Amino acid sequence: MTKSKKIVRPNASRFDNAHHTEYHRALYDAVEEVDKQKLHVTDEMLKTWRAAIDTEEEINRETAASIYTQQLVEKDRERDTVLSFILGTINVNRYSTVKNMREASRVLTLVLKPYRGIQEEGFTAETAHVVGMLHDLDKQSAEVTLLGLDTSVEQLRTLNTDYEKLLKQRRTSEMASALPPSKVARPKTDGAWDIIADQIYASYLLTATDADRDLIAKLIADVNKISADFKEIHNMTIAQRAAAEKKKKGGGDKKPSDPKKPSDPKKPDDGKKPGGGDTPKPGREEDPGEDQV
Repeated sequence: MTKSKKIVRPNASRFDNAHHTEYHRALYDAVEEVDKQKLHVTDEMLKTWRAAIDTEEEINRETAASIYTQQLVEKDRERDTVLSFILGTINVNRYSTVKNMREASRVLTLVLKPYRGIQEEGFTAETAHVVGMLHDLDKQSAEVTLLGLDTSVEQLRTLNTDYEKLLKQRRTSEMASALPPSKVARPKTDGAWDIIADQIYASYLLTATDADRDLIAKLIADVNKISADFKEIHNMTIAQRAAAEKKKKGGGDKKPSDPKKPSDPKKPDDGKKPGGGDTPKPGREEDPGEDQV
């Protein structure tokens, strides 16, 4: 007896908005190519599914085109620049020839270790973490002043506050929109596909001819390939984020040796170079929307 083919359904609710929409569009195109009567899929089912996909696409387009979105991207770039300057200044002063500046750098390095690399985080997470970072810096005002970072810290505070205001304004704008939020639209798309997927599988099991069974089996294979491809893309994205997080957490544990003192030329260092990559780099180019936009 030939083993029956089952439709594999990945947890598409975990996909980001763009991938979720593209996933359903790919599934729809595959299903639409097959005689719907052989699949026992009605025009109404396809219409409902297509309408849900179109709604998601409109939400994505509206979000990408939003003036607030563009402003948020620009504001985040400014914020990342200031963050990198603050963290970079602290890092460089670990090797200062002035003892109290080295000590200030050491203290702030320990205090800010949890925040290294936050420029690479999602926009919402970064905003929350900057609030925590500023709170911790306020407790170390003497060290901040000693390293000449008072102005930069206040600049970061202003930028983060402005970013939060823009987020609030965008949410207000979205509430006034006729389109539903993504968290409402996406389950409707998933639900429409679930109904059609059940019809396809039932048709595969109950069809009376081998020719029709082979036809539906090929469709199921195509659907499963699409699901596997998008799941792989999702997993790769998660793995890349996890690797970046691991690197961020592990980077602060390295302790380069102090530079050799000119007065002690015979004392070799241990071969490590100072500043071994601890300074985070800005430049995340993505849409601000783990609000998921």
